[in-house]
Amino acid sequence: MAESDELFNEVAQLRDEVEEQGAMIGALVHIGGNDLRAQILQDMEKDRALREVYLLVDGKRTQGEIAADLDTRGIAKKSAVSLKFEKLAEDYGLIQHVRRAKAGKIYRRTRLGRTLKIDRALDKAKLKKTRN
Repeated sequence: MAESDELFNEVAQLRDEVEEQGAMIGALVHIGGNDLRAQILQDMEKDRALREVYLLVDGKRTQGEIAADLDTRGIAKKSAVSLKFEKLAEDYGLIQHVRRAKAGKIYRRTRLGRTLKIDRALDKAKLKKTRN
C-alpha cells in the first residue's frame, strides 16, 4: 500500500512539473510567437486547403479520410493533401502524428496552435466573412 501511495505522489509531482514547464513554454511562445502566428495565418488565408486540413485534424480521422473529404468538396486533390499535412507538421509544428490505423495515419493538433491562438483567429476570420 505504501508503494502505491509513493508512486501516486511521484506521478502527481511529475504531472505538476510538466504542467509548469508547459505554462513557461506557453508564455515564451506568447512573447516571441507573433511573427510565426502572422506567417501561419497569412499562409492559411492564401491556401484554403492548408486551412481546412488544419481545421479537420482531430486525432480521430485519418489523413486519407481528410483528403477524401477535401477532394469531395473540391478544395484539394488527394495527392496535394499530404503536402499540407507535411507543412502543418514539419514547418509549423501545428499537428503531430499520433498513430497509424489500418486506413492511414492519424494526426492531432498540438499545443502550439492553442498557444498561438490559431483557431481563435480562424474563427474570427470566418465570422467576419459571413457578416460581410
